[in-house]
Amino acid sequence: MAGAVLLCTPVFSASAAPVAPPAPALAGQTHSPSPVKTDSSKAHPHHKTVQERLVETEKALALAGNDKDARKLADQAETLRNRSLTGAVRMLLTDSQDALGKHDFQSAEDDLTSAITLQPDQPILRRYRAAIRSAAGDNNGAISDLGVVIQADPGDTTAWSMLAEAERDRHEPDAALRAYKQMMLLDPHAPDADKQLKILQKEKDGQED
Repeated sequence: MAGAVLLCTPVFSASAAPVAPPAPALAGQTHSPSPVKTDSSKAHPHHKTVQERLVETEKALALAGNDKDARKLADQAETLRNRSLTGAVRMLLTDSQDALGKHDFQSAEDDLTSAITLQPDQPILRRYRAAIRSAAGDNNGAISDLGVVIQADPGDTTAWSMLAEAERDRHEPDAALRAYKQMMLLDPHAPDADKQLKILQKEKDGQED
């Protein structure tokens, strides 16, 4: 996405003051033009990668001052996570959603597995597959996928929330609570976060009794 820089040569009018001729060179010396120093940072400005922009957005989300700003930043982060997906992968995602709508969990998962094979460097695809696995009752498979997502994109609040839910379904309230607390650190204004936290805390305390 590097942009081209147009270098313009200044134009001088005919009425400009004449320039004095250079002093004659001493014997044995030759004149050579002084090299023109250029600022490489200006000639080639740095364009942030999608990953750099995502990290900045995730940091801003953690520091958002209100619900409105937080939701806007969360949406921006999600857009950035999907930005690099190819057309073929997007078609597989559509097919997966269609299969999921028919409760054909295996076909939906197979489509996501094919998408991951095409773009293994896109962690959000594993998060999508984790959602299908959770819907099918495969919490262990979902947690396996979510572990990969969080390793690659530790600021993915949705992945942390999904992990908390999967651990809860496995009757692991301590792990569920830890995951949800991490989600809240990344998105303090998450909808109904305080309510959900109290539920998970109660379940953990109840298990300890």
